[in-house]
Amino acid sequence: MLFLILSVLDDEQRSLVEKIYRENHQFFLSIAMKITGSKANAEEVVSDALIRITLNIKRISNLTCPEINPFCVTMVKNCAYDLMRKNKRIIMNGEDILQREETSGSTPEHEIISKENREKLSLMLENLSGEDKEFLEMRFTYEMKFADIAQKLSISEEAAKKRGQRILSRLRKQYEENADEYFF
Repeated sequence: MLFLILSVLDDEQRSLVEKIYRENHQFFLSIAMKITGSKANAEEVVSDALIRITLNIKRISNLTCPEINPFCVTMVKNCAYDLMRKNKRIIMNGEDILQREETSGSTPEHEIISKENREKLSLMLENLSGEDKEFLEMRFTYEMKFADIAQKLSISEEAAKKRGQRILSRLRKQYEENADEYFF
């Protein structure tokens, strides 16, 4: 399929696709590996992303050099999320999200939060809907921008921002109102 798509492109576009692939293939694989956790899935993600990059090469060729790489990385991440959603493995429970945050390095914020507060937050995250968990994971675990989340969810960027604000507002309210309920 990629061969057919490449045959339609002009020489300049085809060379840009080849350059992107040559210079970023290993980087794209590492990003996909972090998200999917599997080399086979990562390779599938990079292949899908390359097809998407090729299909969007006219748009990419209009970007400035510093904008091309982030645009392509976003495509790789989106392909990885699509695969994970397809495999129904993207939703993590609250404890997994907290564990991933804890292993990413100790920060002053992590030291301030007591063990009880982490347990409370973990229970609150477990009670979220699957869509809310997925949104929070994209926003905070994978550090996606609202524009990327909006594109992924096929909504406007403003709608993505509002959804994030509503989820955090509900969590904050629940955290403050039900402090004693979550402790054993």
